[in-house]
Amino acid sequence: MRKGKGGSKVGGARAGVEVNVDGNGEANLDSGSGFLDHMLQALARMSKIDISAKAEGGIAVERSRALGLALGGALAAGLGEKRGIRRYGWAAVPMDEALGEVALDLSGRPYLVMKSEFETEIIGDLESQNVRRILEALTEEGLFTLHVRFDGENDHHKAESIFKALGLAFKEAKRVEGTEILSTKGVL
Repeated sequence: MRKGKGGSKVGGARAGVEVNVDGNGEANLDSGSGFLDHMLQALARMSKIDISAKAEGGIAVERSRALGLALGGALAAGLGEKRGIRRYGWAAVPMDEALGEVALDLSGRPYLVMKSEFETEIIGDLESQNVRRILEALTEEGLFTLHVRFDGENDHHKAESIFKALGLAFKEAKRVEGTEILSTKGVL
């Protein structure tokens, strides 16, 4: 089993995360935001990655970044040297009127491209700008490239389609298909 732990401190916030990359999609979450917990539950379920996460202290933006960094670090640790993984994953998830599209490369190079914007400042109890902050932090410590596009009318549906698509893309990219490292350089 591929397992990893990650921790982070940002300002007055701190977060700790444990993952089982080969899990069943179970989640035990306490991010301080019911909406963010809902999004991470969707990510866990779709990716089949077990996630246990807690963030506390500081202000919401600090907790979001700390949680993203800790989750990224835990995923990177769980994936290890990435021997035999498929490496690439992509998915599109429709949710009523919304569509979220994600493509990722577990390349060892952090980069986020995020197209589109949310219409409202708050989604549930989460500032919509924190969705981007979480994804930026996740790619930074997770060491992967992530492209996100979304469209729709309902910001809740847009955000949820992103996290579900991200989960499905991870499920594809983490799949072990051999023993080699899928890179011309021999390292990811």
